[in-house]
Amino acid sequence: MVGKVQTLNRRLFVRRCVACGYDGALLRGGMAERCARCGCDLRKRPARSYAEMEGLIGHPLTIDAPLSQPRRQERLMHRWLAFLFFMLLGMVAVIYLAAAAMGG
Repeated sequence: MVGKVQTLNRRLFVRRCVACGYDGALLRGGMAERCARCGCDLRKRPARSYAEMEGLIGHPLTIDAPLSQPRRQERLMHRWLAFLFFMLLGMVAVIYLAAAAMGG
């Protein structure tokens, strides 16, 4: 249950590697690509604080976020095109069956 944070304990806001819990200086700058302790890919699984993981504050932005929007729009367009294609195919089939039933 999300409630108001009653304490501003600094430990809640320290970013750590989500795989091993490392919270060294290399993670604090946000420039590292891999965790210094375990080698976890920080681009796929960015370091997060306890407060971020529990939803007390917003989620960090990932590097892939700007690229995901065009891909999402492209997938949506492909789905609509597939939908329209199958609707047109269904309409042609109904017209063909109606013409065959009328004896034409």
